[in-house]
Amino acid sequence: MRGLSLMMLWSTLWVCLALSSRLAAGELVFESDVRPILKAACFQCHGEEDEKKGGLDVRLVRLMMVGGESGAVLVPGDPGASLLWGKLAADKMPKGEKKLSSEKKEVIRKWIAQGAKTARPEPENVEDARFTLEELEHWAFQPVAKVDLPAGEANPIDAFVLDRLQGKGLGFAERADRRTLIRRVSFGVTGLPPTPQEVQAFVDDAAPGAYQRMADRLLASPQYGVRWARHWLDTAGYAESDGMALNDPKRAHAWRYRDYIIEAFNKNKPINEFIIEQLAGDELIEGVVDVEDARHLELLTATGFLRMAPDATQQNNSLTDRNAAVAGSIQVVSTSLLGITVGCAQCHDHKYDPIGIEDYYRFRAVFDPAFPLSNWKQPESRLIDMTAAKVQEERATIEAEAKKQQDDLEARRRAHGGESLEKKLADVPEDVREATRAAVLVDPNKRSEEQKVLLETYPMVKTVDFILGQLVEYDGKAHRKFEEEKKKVAAVRAKKPPLRMVMVTTEPGGEVPVSKVFFRGDPESPREVVMPAELMVLRRNRPEVKLPGNVESLKTTGRRLAYARQLTDGSHPLTARVFVNRVWMHHFGRGLVATPGDFGVAGEKPSHPELLDWLAADFVEGGWNLKRLQRMILLTRTYQQRSQRRGEQDKIDPENALLGRANMRRLEAEAIRDALLSVTGKLNAKIGGPSSPVSADE
Repeated sequence: MRGLSLMMLWSTLWVCLALSSRLAAGELVFESDVRPILKAACFQCHGEEDEKKGGLDVRLVRLMMVGGESGAVLVPGDPGASLLWGKLAADKMPKGEKKLSSEKKEVIRKWIAQGAKTARPEPENVEDARFTLEELEHWAFQPVAKVDLPAGEANPIDAFVLDRLQGKGLGFAERADRRTLIRRVSFGVTGLPPTPQEVQAFVDDAAPGAYQRMADRLLASPQYGVRWARHWLDTAGYAESDGMALNDPKRAHAWRYRDYIIEAFNKNKPINEFIIEQLAGDELIEGVVDVEDARHLELLTATGFLRMAPDATQQNNSLTDRNAAVAGSIQVVSTSLLGITVGCAQCHDHKYDPIGIEDYYRFRAVFDPAFPLSNWKQPESRLIDMTAAKVQEERATIEAEAKKQQDDLEARRRAHGGESLEKKLADVPEDVREATRAAVLVDPNKRSEEQKVLLETYPMVKTVDFILGQLVEYDGKAHRKFEEEKKKVAAVRAKKPPLRMVMVTTEPGGEVPVSKVFFRGDPESPREVVMPAELMVLRRNRPEVKLPGNVESLKTTGRRLAYARQLTDGSHPLTARVFVNRVWMHHFGRGLVATPGDFGVAGEKPSHPELLDWLAADFVEGGWNLKRLQRMILLTRTYQQRSQRRGEQDKIDPENALLGRANMRRLEAEAIRDALLSVTGKLNAKIGGPSSPVSADE
C-alpha cells in the first residue's frame, strides 16, 4: 500500500540520520547501534527461525564469537579477521538485492574495531534478549509524563515553545498581519478562503477579542466538519470502492460513514467516544437492532471504519484474499490509532519495534470474531437495511401502483400481440397454421428444426415473438406506444425513496474463531493458539490490561469494545499522543513527531517531547475535546507568527523544528479546487448524501 511504502521510506531515512549521529558520537555498543542493523537484515535467516542458516545465530555477541558451521564470525578488535565484516563489506550478505548502506557498514566495522562491546552482560538464554532494553524503553512506549509548565507565558503551548527557542538564543517572530491570519485560520479550519467581506470586517474590528471571535466563528462553521473529516478519512483509508481488482467494485453506501465523520466533528463528539464507536459501535447496542433508533444507526455506521481497507473478496474469495483484507484493516487500526506499523510483524518479528509475530496475532485476535476467515462475509453481505418502517410503507405503496400499471400494460400488450399474430397467421396455409403458431409461441432456444423451417417459410409471422410468456410485436406504432408506457411505469418506481443500506462491521455469530499464529504470515499454515491481548510493549508499564475471550452478557464477544475502552482510558501511551500530534501537524504543516504513522523506534523523535506529553495529558483531562484543543492552538503566539525567514534563525534552526516562525505551506488539491469554486460563486456547500459519480476522462 502507498501509505505503508511512505512510512518505510521515512523509517529508512531516519535510521540513516541516526546512524550518522551515532558514528559522530564515538563509542558504539551492540544493543543500540549494531543489533538494530542485524535485526532488520540478518535475524530472519540467522536467528528467528528454528533452523539457522549455516548454523549461525547473530542475535548475541557471544554467539557470533562461537559462530556456526564456518567457525567464529566475530573477532573483537579486528574487523579484517571477522568473517561477519568480510561478508558484509563484500556485499555477500545479506542475500538478495538489498544490501547494507555504507553508513550501516561503517557502524559495524567501527564497532568491531572498538572491541565489539555490549552495553551490559548478555543473558544466558538468547530468547531473553529477543527485545532489548533500548527497544522496550523507547520514549513512545512509556506512559505519558506529567510535565511542569515553563514560566513566562500565559498560553502553555507558547511557554514550551519559547523555552526551547530561548535555549538556543532565539525568540518568536512578529505576529502576522490580520489579512494573513484570517486566511491562515480559514483555510486551516474550514478548507475555504475567507470572503472579501469577512477579511475587511476582521481588519476593521478594533474591539478586544477580534481574533478569538473570528476563530470561534470558523470553528462553529459546518465546513469545519468537512475539512477535518477529510483529514480523518485520509488516515482511515476511506474509499468508495473495494480496490484490489481490475474493475474496482464500487462501495455504493460508503458515503454514510463519511457523513458520520463530518457530523461527529461538527458536533464536537469527544474523541474517546469517536474512537470507541468506530471500533465497536455494534457492541454498544443492547438487544436487537432497531431501525427506528437514530442512535443504533449512528453506532452501526461508525463501524464502517473497519471496512475501509482494500477487500477483493467480492470477486476473489480465496483464503489468501480474506487474510489480506483482515491484514489491511489491522494496518489501518494500528497506524491511525497507535501510530505504529504493527503489520510489519505479520510474517516475522518486527524489524525495528519490540513486537513479536505472536504479539501481532494476539492483537489481531481482538478483531478475529468480526473477520472470521472460515465464516467470511463478502462486502455485499455486510450491508444492513436500516430503512425506517414509514419509508418501507411508502415504497410499498409506490411499488403497488407501479405493479398495477405494469400488469395493465402487459395484459394489453399480450392481447395486442395475440391479435397481431392471428392476423398474420391468416396468410399461412391452413394445414400448417397450428404448427406455425406453435413455432412462434415456443421458447426460441427450444425450437425444433421443423419449427425453424416453418418460420423461414412464412417470415411474415417472425415480426411477432414469444419472450418470457409475452407476445411482443417488433414493428409498428403499437410497439413504440408500449415502450413509452414502460418508461412511465419506470418513472413511478423512481419515486420510491431509497433504502437506507449501511456498510457495517458486526460479528456474524456462531462459533468464535480460534486465533492462531500463521507461520510466515500464511493462513494455510496456522500454528499455536493465541488469546486477544494488547501489544506487550504497550501494556508493560500500565495497570493490568486484560481483554476478554468472550463476554457472556453481550451478544458479541465484547473484545473490540473492551479494547477500545482501554485505548481511551487515559493510561495508554500512544492514543492521545498520536491524535494530538495529527492535529498539530494539520495546523502547522509538520507534527511534533514528523512521522505521524510511525512513533516506533525507526520513527522520528519528537521535536518538543514535553509539549507533546503536556498536550496529550491535557487533551484527556479536558474530556478529549477536539475544538478545545484547536482553539488553544489557534490562540497561541506560536501559531500567529509571520512566516518570513530570518538569517540568524536559519543558521541555528534551518528546518524550523523549534517553531520560531510559521511554516510556509502548500494548499492541498481539494482546498485549491474549493477555493476556485468559492471565489467564482460556484461552490456547492451542501453537506451529506451520495457522492458525485467519478468517471475517466474520454
